[in-house]
Amino acid sequence: MASSERPAPTTRLHGDAQGLRAAAAAAGGTHLALLSSTTIDDWHRSFGATGPSRCHYVSVDDTVRGAAAAAGGRAVGGGVFVSVLERPVSDPTSVVDEAFDEAAGGSVVVDDPTFIVEDAGDPDAALSSLSSVAAEAGADLHVGLPADCEAATVVSRHFTPADETVLQSAARAGLEHLRRTDPTNFGYLRSHWREARTGLDSVEMCYPQAKQVHASLRDPETSPRTLGAALGALVELGALGLWGDTVAANRYDLTAYDPERVAAIGEAVESLED
Repeated sequence: MASSERPAPTTRLHGDAQGLRAAAAAAGGTHLALLSSTTIDDWHRSFGATGPSRCHYVSVDDTVRGAAAAAGGRAVGGGVFVSVLERPVSDPTSVVDEAFDEAAGGSVVVDDPTFIVEDAGDPDAALSSLSSVAAEAGADLHVGLPADCEAATVVSRHFTPADETVLQSAARAGLEHLRRTDPTNFGYLRSHWREARTGLDSVEMCYPQAKQVHASLRDPETSPRTLGAALGALVELGALGLWGDTVAANRYDLTAYDPERVAAIGEAVESLED
Protein backbone atom coordinates (compact mmCIF):
# COMPACT_ATOMS: atom_id res chain seq x y z
CA MET A 1 0.00 0.00 0.00
CA ALA A 2 1.14 3.58 -0.61
CA SER A 3 2.59 5.46 2.34
CA SER A 4 0.78 8.58 3.52
CA GLU A 5 4.08 10.45 3.23
CA ARG A 6 4.61 9.50 -0.41
CA PRO A 7 3.23 11.84 -3.09
CA ALA A 8 0.00 10.62 -4.63
CA PRO A 9 0.67 8.38 -7.64
CA THR A 10 0.04 9.89 -11.06
CA THR A 11 -1.55 8.43 -14.18
CA ARG A 12 -0.40 9.69 -17.56
CA LEU A 13 -0.99 8.99 -21.23
CA HIS A 14 2.10 9.13 -23.44
CA GLY A 15 2.62 9.37 -27.16
CA ASP A 16 5.83 7.36 -27.47
CA ALA A 17 8.09 4.84 -25.75
CA GLN A 18 10.64 7.51 -24.86
CA GLY A 19 8.12 9.30 -22.66
CA LEU A 20 7.14 6.05 -20.98
CA ARG A 21 10.76 5.16 -20.22
CA ALA A 22 11.56 8.62 -18.89
CA ALA A 23 8.58 8.47 -16.55
CA ALA A 24 9.58 5.04 -15.25
CA ALA A 25 13.19 6.12 -14.69
CA ALA A 26 12.05 9.24 -12.82
CA ALA A 27 9.74 7.25 -10.55
CA GLY A 28 12.45 4.87 -9.34
CA GLY A 29 11.40 2.08 -6.98
CA THR A 30 9.92 -1.07 -8.45
CA HIS A 31 9.16 -0.99 -12.15
CA LEU A 32 6.54 -3.19 -13.81
CA ALA A 33 6.22 -3.11 -17.60
CA LEU A 34 3.42 -4.87 -19.48
CA LEU A 35 4.76 -5.06 -23.00
CA SER A 36 2.68 -5.96 -26.03
CA SER A 37 4.36 -3.93 -28.78
CA THR A 38 7.93 -3.96 -27.44
CA THR A 39 10.17 -6.93 -26.61
CA ILE A 40 11.49 -7.36 -23.10
CA ASP A 41 15.09 -7.23 -24.35
CA ASP A 42 14.56 -3.98 -26.23
CA TRP A 43 12.73 -2.39 -23.30
CA HIS A 44 15.40 -3.38 -20.79
CA ARG A 45 18.30 -2.26 -23.01
CA SER A 46 16.65 1.10 -23.67
CA PHE A 47 17.08 2.12 -20.03
CA GLY A 48 20.84 1.85 -20.15
CA ALA A 49 22.27 2.75 -16.76
CA THR A 50 19.24 4.84 -15.78
CA GLY A 51 16.75 2.03 -15.20
CA PRO A 52 15.02 1.24 -11.90
CA SER A 53 16.82 -1.14 -9.54
CA ARG A 54 14.02 -3.73 -9.47
CA CYS A 55 12.17 -4.54 -12.70
CA HIS A 56 9.34 -6.91 -13.58
CA TYR A 57 8.96 -7.31 -17.32
CA VAL A 58 5.80 -9.02 -18.56
CA SER A 59 5.44 -9.92 -22.23
CA VAL A 60 1.77 -9.87 -23.25
CA ASP A 61 1.50 -12.65 -25.81
CA ASP A 62 -1.30 -14.50 -27.59
CA THR A 63 0.85 -17.45 -28.67
CA VAL A 64 2.11 -18.95 -25.39
CA ARG A 65 0.38 -21.60 -23.33
CA GLY A 66 0.62 -23.05 -19.85
CA ALA A 67 3.65 -22.77 -17.60
CA ALA A 68 5.28 -19.94 -19.54
CA ALA A 69 3.02 -17.53 -17.66
CA ALA A 70 4.30 -18.52 -14.24
CA ALA A 71 3.13 -16.39 -11.31
CA GLY A 72 5.75 -13.98 -10.02
CA GLY A 73 7.98 -14.32 -13.07
CA ARG A 74 11.43 -15.85 -13.47
CA ALA A 75 14.39 -14.11 -11.85
CA VAL A 76 17.20 -13.49 -14.34
CA GLY A 77 19.56 -11.60 -12.01
CA GLY A 78 20.29 -7.98 -11.24
CA GLY A 79 16.83 -7.43 -9.76
CA VAL A 80 15.10 -8.32 -13.03
CA PHE A 81 12.14 -10.70 -13.30
CA VAL A 82 10.52 -11.77 -16.57
CA SER A 83 7.23 -13.51 -17.30
CA VAL A 84 4.61 -13.92 -19.98
CA LEU A 85 0.93 -13.00 -19.73
CA GLU A 86 -1.19 -15.05 -22.07
CA ARG A 87 -3.99 -13.41 -24.00
CA PRO A 88 -6.86 -12.90 -23.69
CA VAL A 89 -6.17 -10.77 -20.62
CA SER A 90 -9.47 -10.07 -18.90
CA ASP A 91 -7.84 -8.66 -15.75
CA PRO A 92 -4.24 -7.36 -15.73
CA THR A 93 -4.24 -6.37 -12.06
CA SER A 94 -2.87 -9.64 -10.67
CA VAL A 95 0.60 -8.95 -12.06
CA VAL A 96 0.59 -5.57 -10.28
CA ASP A 97 -0.15 -7.22 -6.95
CA GLU A 98 2.68 -9.71 -7.52
CA ALA A 99 5.26 -7.12 -8.57
CA PHE A 100 4.61 -4.84 -5.59
CA ASP A 101 4.04 -7.55 -3.01
CA GLU A 102 7.31 -6.85 -1.19
CA ALA A 103 7.74 -3.09 -1.65
CA ALA A 104 5.38 -0.28 -2.61
CA GLY A 105 6.27 2.66 -4.82
CA GLY A 106 7.56 2.89 -8.35
CA SER A 107 5.91 2.68 -11.73
CA VAL A 108 3.63 0.57 -13.89
CA VAL A 109 3.97 0.97 -17.65
CA VAL A 110 1.65 -0.46 -20.29
CA ASP A 111 3.28 0.25 -23.63
CA ASP A 112 0.11 -0.38 -25.65
CA PRO A 113 -3.11 -0.99 -23.69
CA THR A 114 -5.04 -2.04 -26.80
CA PHE A 115 -5.04 -5.60 -25.46
CA ILE A 116 -7.02 -4.47 -22.40
CA VAL A 117 -9.64 -2.79 -24.58
CA GLU A 118 -9.88 -5.85 -26.83
CA ASP A 119 -9.80 -8.56 -24.16
CA ALA A 120 -11.73 -7.17 -21.19
CA GLY A 121 -15.49 -7.59 -21.13
CA ASP A 122 -15.78 -4.05 -19.74
CA PRO A 123 -12.67 -2.08 -20.81
CA ASP A 124 -13.61 1.03 -18.80
CA ALA A 125 -13.96 -1.04 -15.63
CA ALA A 126 -10.70 -2.88 -16.36
CA LEU A 127 -8.76 0.36 -16.85
CA SER A 128 -10.29 1.88 -13.71
CA SER A 129 -9.35 -1.24 -11.75
CA LEU A 130 -5.79 -1.11 -13.06
CA SER A 131 -5.50 2.53 -11.98
CA SER A 132 -6.86 1.72 -8.52
CA VAL A 133 -4.54 -1.25 -7.96
CA ALA A 134 -1.50 0.74 -9.12
CA ALA A 135 -2.45 3.58 -6.77
CA GLU A 136 -2.82 1.14 -3.87
CA ALA A 137 0.71 -0.06 -4.62
CA GLY A 138 1.94 3.55 -4.57
CA ALA A 139 2.97 3.25 -8.22
CA ASP A 140 2.64 5.81 -10.99
CA LEU A 141 0.74 4.40 -13.97
CA HIS A 142 1.90 5.34 -17.46
CA VAL A 143 0.30 4.03 -20.66
CA GLY A 144 0.95 4.53 -24.34
CA LEU A 145 -1.65 6.03 -26.66
CA PRO A 146 -2.92 3.20 -28.90
CA ALA A 147 -2.73 3.59 -32.66
CA ASP A 148 -6.23 2.15 -33.02
CA CYS A 149 -8.82 4.94 -32.81
CA GLU A 150 -11.34 2.98 -30.74
CA ALA A 151 -8.74 1.85 -28.22
CA ALA A 152 -7.26 5.35 -28.07
CA THR A 153 -10.71 6.81 -27.33
CA VAL A 154 -11.41 4.36 -24.51
CA VAL A 155 -7.95 4.64 -22.94
CA SER A 156 -7.75 8.43 -23.13
CA ARG A 157 -10.94 8.74 -21.06
CA HIS A 158 -9.00 7.40 -18.08
CA PHE A 159 -5.62 9.12 -18.28
CA THR A 160 -4.28 12.66 -18.28
CA PRO A 161 -2.23 13.38 -21.42
CA ALA A 162 1.44 13.86 -20.61
CA ASP A 163 1.75 16.89 -22.89
CA GLU A 164 -0.03 19.01 -25.48
CA THR A 165 1.02 16.75 -28.35
CA VAL A 166 -0.59 13.73 -26.72
CA LEU A 167 -3.70 15.78 -25.90
CA GLN A 168 -4.10 16.75 -29.55
CA SER A 169 -3.42 13.22 -30.80
CA ALA A 170 -6.03 11.78 -28.44
CA ALA A 171 -8.57 14.40 -29.56
CA ARG A 172 -8.01 13.57 -33.23
CA ALA A 173 -8.29 9.83 -32.60
CA GLY A 174 -11.47 10.32 -30.59
CA LEU A 175 -13.08 12.40 -33.32
CA GLU A 176 -12.23 9.79 -35.95
CA HIS A 177 -13.73 7.05 -33.79
CA LEU A 178 -16.87 9.12 -33.14
CA ARG A 179 -17.20 9.86 -36.84
CA ARG A 180 -17.11 6.14 -37.66
CA THR A 181 -19.34 4.86 -34.88
CA ASP A 182 -21.80 7.70 -34.16
CA PRO A 183 -21.96 10.04 -37.15
CA THR A 184 -25.08 11.79 -35.82
CA ASN A 185 -23.52 12.94 -32.56
CA PHE A 186 -20.28 13.63 -34.42
CA GLY A 187 -22.21 16.05 -36.61
CA TYR A 188 -23.81 17.79 -33.64
CA LEU A 189 -20.45 18.11 -31.91
CA ARG A 190 -18.85 19.47 -35.06
CA SER A 191 -21.58 22.10 -35.43
CA HIS A 192 -22.09 23.03 -31.78
CA TRP A 193 -18.93 22.35 -29.76
CA ARG A 194 -18.43 26.07 -29.09
CA GLU A 195 -21.95 26.47 -27.74
CA ALA A 196 -21.54 23.34 -25.63
CA ARG A 197 -18.34 24.75 -24.13
CA THR A 198 -20.01 28.10 -23.43
CA GLY A 199 -22.90 26.35 -21.68
CA LEU A 200 -20.59 24.21 -19.55
CA ASP A 201 -18.61 27.29 -18.56
CA SER A 202 -21.69 29.32 -17.65
CA VAL A 203 -24.09 26.87 -15.98
CA GLU A 204 -24.07 27.22 -12.18
CA MET A 205 -24.76 23.60 -11.30
CA CYS A 206 -22.50 20.62 -10.69
CA TYR A 207 -24.85 18.03 -12.20
CA PRO A 208 -27.08 19.74 -14.76
CA GLN A 209 -29.29 18.24 -17.41
CA ALA A 210 -28.91 19.37 -21.01
CA LYS A 211 -31.94 21.66 -20.69
CA GLN A 212 -30.30 23.42 -17.74
CA VAL A 213 -27.03 23.87 -19.62
CA HIS A 214 -29.10 25.18 -22.53
CA ALA A 215 -30.96 27.63 -20.26
CA SER A 216 -27.65 29.22 -19.26
CA LEU A 217 -26.98 30.28 -22.88
CA ARG A 218 -27.85 33.64 -24.38
CA ASP A 219 -29.46 33.44 -27.83
CA PRO A 220 -28.56 29.77 -28.37
CA GLU A 221 -28.45 28.27 -31.85
CA THR A 222 -29.10 24.81 -30.41
CA SER A 223 -32.14 23.19 -28.86
CA PRO A 224 -31.81 21.26 -25.59
CA ARG A 225 -31.85 18.06 -27.66
CA THR A 226 -29.09 19.03 -30.09
CA LEU A 227 -27.03 20.50 -27.27
CA GLY A 228 -27.48 17.24 -25.36
CA ALA A 229 -26.15 15.32 -28.37
CA ALA A 230 -23.04 17.48 -28.43
CA LEU A 231 -22.59 17.04 -24.67
CA GLY A 232 -22.95 13.28 -25.09
CA ALA A 233 -20.16 13.34 -27.64
CA LEU A 234 -17.93 15.16 -25.15
CA VAL A 235 -18.67 12.44 -22.61
CA GLU A 236 -17.62 9.80 -25.13
CA LEU A 237 -14.35 11.67 -25.73
CA GLY A 238 -13.53 11.94 -22.03
CA ALA A 239 -14.02 15.70 -21.65
CA LEU A 240 -17.12 15.46 -19.46
CA GLY A 241 -18.66 12.96 -17.06
CA LEU A 242 -22.11 11.52 -16.49
CA TRP A 243 -23.57 11.57 -13.01
CA GLY A 244 -24.81 8.18 -11.82
CA ASP A 245 -27.29 5.93 -13.54
CA THR A 246 -30.72 7.37 -14.15
CA VAL A 247 -33.76 6.44 -16.19
CA ALA A 248 -34.51 10.15 -16.63
CA ALA A 249 -32.59 12.63 -18.75
CA ASN A 250 -28.81 12.47 -18.40
CA ARG A 251 -27.19 14.61 -15.75
CA TYR A 252 -23.68 15.72 -16.62
CA ASP A 253 -20.90 15.63 -14.06
CA LEU A 254 -19.11 18.96 -14.24
CA THR A 255 -16.61 17.86 -11.61
CA ALA A 256 -15.18 15.76 -14.47
CA TYR A 257 -15.36 18.61 -16.99
CA ASP A 258 -11.99 19.14 -18.70
CA PRO A 259 -11.82 22.54 -20.46
CA GLU A 260 -8.38 21.82 -21.92
CA ARG A 261 -9.63 18.61 -23.51
CA VAL A 262 -12.68 20.41 -24.90
CA ALA A 263 -10.37 23.06 -26.40
CA ALA A 264 -8.24 20.33 -27.99
CA ILE A 265 -11.35 18.63 -29.38
CA GLY A 266 -12.52 21.97 -30.76
CA GLU A 267 -9.15 22.58 -32.39
CA ALA A 268 -9.32 19.12 -33.96
CA VAL A 269 -12.85 19.83 -35.20
CA GLU A 270 -11.77 23.09 -36.78
CA SER A 271 -8.90 21.36 -38.57
CA LEU A 272 -11.21 18.88 -40.31
CA GLU A 273 -11.22 19.32 -44.07
CA ASP A 274 -14.57 17.68 -44.88
